[in-house]
Amino acid sequence: MYQLNLKLQTETNLICDLSAHVEAFRAKRYSLKNKAQELMRDYCEEAVKYGEQPLPLGSKPRQITVVLNPAANKRKAKAEFEKFCAPLLYLAGISITIIQTEHEGQARSLVEELDQAVVTGLLRRPDGEIATSRKFPIGILPLGRTNTVGNALFARDTNTVRTMADSAMAIIKEFAKPIDVVKIEALETETDLPGKPIYCLAGIEWGAYRDTNARKDKYWYFDGLRWYAAYLFNGLKSDISWRCEADLDFSLPCAGCSSCHTAVEQDVLSDKQKVGARWWQSYLPRLGQSPGPKEISYMDFVAEGWKRIRGQEPFVEEKLKTREFELWPALPNNSKEQEKWISIDNEDYELKPIHVTLLPKKIHVFYKPENMI
Repeated sequence: MYQLNLKLQTETNLICDLSAHVEAFRAKRYSLKNKAQELMRDYCEEAVKYGEQPLPLGSKPRQITVVLNPAANKRKAKAEFEKFCAPLLYLAGISITIIQTEHEGQARSLVEELDQAVVTGLLRRPDGEIATSRKFPIGILPLGRTNTVGNALFARDTNTVRTMADSAMAIIKEFAKPIDVVKIEALETETDLPGKPIYCLAGIEWGAYRDTNARKDKYWYFDGLRWYAAYLFNGLKSDISWRCEADLDFSLPCAGCSSCHTAVEQDVLSDKQKVGARWWQSYLPRLGQSPGPKEISYMDFVAEGWKRIRGQEPFVEEKLKTREFELWPALPNNSKEQEKWISIDNEDYELKPIHVTLLPKKIHVFYKPENMI
């Protein structure tokens, strides 16, 4: 009799605890939903002010083309765009054409035939020069989980709604500024001919950290911890690129002369008195390479990986500043050796000899002024 009562009491306590957790989760979710609605209401009130402004005689309403990858962010990108970005753009009186990509690389081929621009497509166009980039500034909406550039422009934090709304408001307010672009060209070898160039904003990654990040989705069952799990489970594996052997030929950046930076923006000129006599040195375009340590322990590798996940500055033994460089990696000698990969703006490409050049102030992007990269 006592055992039966004890068992019933234990089961009752477990049910009560479970119910309490469920109710707490519902309450938190309801609170976050209300906060998101209140925040969007404020943004909508601000956006509609722009939509109510009369157009000058003879001018047309603004038009933008959105190249959307619906598979991004676990296929949530389209829903988040329609919920947090599109309403603001419509309220501001902007006409939107949405093109959904169906396969990898389609955005580049689409933009080559559009009047709008995404970095590589825009710069591959025959008219992809400075004047064109100013005419067609790029709006980057941080809808994906690994949108490095979008996160830098709008400082992604825990409030996803605010981040996406800020990106839409930057387009509405037409806050645009030129930024540097990196041009990457495959070099001609005995087996390969050079293809079309690729352009990036965030950078190029090669090595163990890049390979580990590429495997994170294999640990989907850890949900939000899959990034951390990837480093825990891959830190001792031999099939990631621990040794990155390559020949690096580079040109040093200019030491600083007035002829090196002819197209300086007005906002840069306004700060020249603060810098000194040779004020232009602070604004000379430079490429940076940051090689990691030659040897690293398992614990240090995991700790460094977790630090990078949190957005902290990576540890490097030295930083090289260059104007341009050529990278000639040691490639596999036979088909049995594993293919090697690099990431360009978090997109995967087969490792090949490349020529990298910095193009200063090449494109214009919409941005939030206090979060400019």
